[in-house]
Amino acid sequence: MQVKDPAQIRRWRKQRHFTQRELAFLVRRTQATIWQIEAGKLRNISEDLAIAIAARLDVPWEDLFVAHEIPAVAVVESAPQSKRHKLPA
Repeated sequence: MQVKDPAQIRRWRKQRHFTQRELAFLVRRTQATIWQIEAGKLRNISEDLAIAIAARLDVPWEDLFVAHEIPAVAVVESAPQSKRHKLPA
């Protein structure tokens, strides 16, 4: 998921009276990860992390993050192709 506005995450964290370290502990990441998100250095994060951050800040995830949509074409399984046999003429 893509971070909409890193500063907004910081504002919500401060409003909830969490330090970066406390929020990191609550979402099972490092303080450095939270710092990178808030500094705009980590713009794309996993869906699990985005939802965990939003839940701990008590904010709908849609307010903080944009979901990446996977085009239907990209969701193609690459199965090994069997040998093709020529039909007799």
